[in-house]
Amino acid sequence: MIYQPHFLYRLKLIFVFLVVKLKFLHPLLPKRLRTELPIGWNNHMFWVAFKSGGTKIFFDYYSKLREPLSYQPKAVVAPEYRLTEEDIRFFHENGYIGPFDLIPSDEVKGIQEHLVNLVTHTESKVHAYSQGNYEFERDEKETDKNEEAYKIINSANRHLEDSVLRNLFKNPAITERCAQLLGPDVILWRSIFFNLPPFGDGVAWHQANTWLGDNLKESVVQPPDFEEIFQLTCWIALTDAYKENGCMALIPGSHREIYPTKFDLGMNNEASEKYKRAYGIFDGNLDYSVDPQKVKYIEMKAGQFYLFTERLVHGSIDNVTNNPRWAVNARITRTDVKLYTEKMLKEQHETVFFGVNKMKLDNWKALLIRGEDRFGYNRLFEE
Repeated sequence: MIYQPHFLYRLKLIFVFLVVKLKFLHPLLPKRLRTELPIGWNNHMFWVAFKSGGTKIFFDYYSKLREPLSYQPKAVVAPEYRLTEEDIRFFHENGYIGPFDLIPSDEVKGIQEHLVNLVTHTESKVHAYSQGNYEFERDEKETDKNEEAYKIINSANRHLEDSVLRNLFKNPAITERCAQLLGPDVILWRSIFFNLPPFGDGVAWHQANTWLGDNLKESVVQPPDFEEIFQLTCWIALTDAYKENGCMALIPGSHREIYPTKFDLGMNNEASEKYKRAYGIFDGNLDYSVDPQKVKYIEMKAGQFYLFTERLVHGSIDNVTNNPRWAVNARITRTDVKLYTEKMLKEQHETVFFGVNKMKLDNWKALLIRGEDRFGYNRLFEE
């Protein structure tokens, strides 16, 4: 019995693959079918899904990382922020660097209180929940899931409305180090707060690079070259982060390849039926064997930050204390990288991973944090 669902899945996937490749047919397709096509998949992603019978699906665009030709800094910076060739080699071999000091100790408490109040007691002006700028695709009765999705969306991109948060990410301690790894011209395209509550569960192992996982059909981030590092995440600790309260954990060196997610198709699971597509559902675990001896725990003091590529297999551990752990991060990329497609910007964007669709991006803009924009690919925020 188990082979029949996998056989049917493969038949569906062959049809989807052929339709995706025959681009001249796309304008002739019904809108519903056209919008469901995974046009952002490459051949390897289709092959892995087909070979596994749908039990392995890529949640990010598959690529292998190419080593840089040089470990020289890509920008000239002030001596206090300078990275050595050994530092840059360490980053490329391990996928992270830091932590570094950012917020003076006498300012940490005030900034933490301001930012936590911002995200917990005020509504985002970027994705206005009360104005109906997005809809939940899940059953309205699932109020707990809807509320959780709202909290996630409400915590995103608050730098666009708060100068304190913007100034943190524009601090040369961050921008000058990013410039040495990426190049002199960099933009911030997304920020998000992370609150791990007392005795809260950590985050499972995962990877990200182009954020295909937003809708599993097309990448949010479109770089000129998928096989190089074109993006960094800056993770700032707003409270002390250590093993007991759920600090981040990562696998050094795991960024060299993007891995699929493995899961049970759930063909007989009625509850998962409405989350299915022809090419996968949204539940599973990264297909990567973690060696506990290789796990690196990133313990940090409040006010410190570190940089990493989210190509790394990463997550966070459980908080076993009665205090929350707060952090905020930013996704930083080069100005020659295109963010969101024209369709996402002009129509509506799906974040179906969180069960949300019809999200308008009218208020979204990238923030230039260093250098200049020589390409004009993205809408820029003006202060």
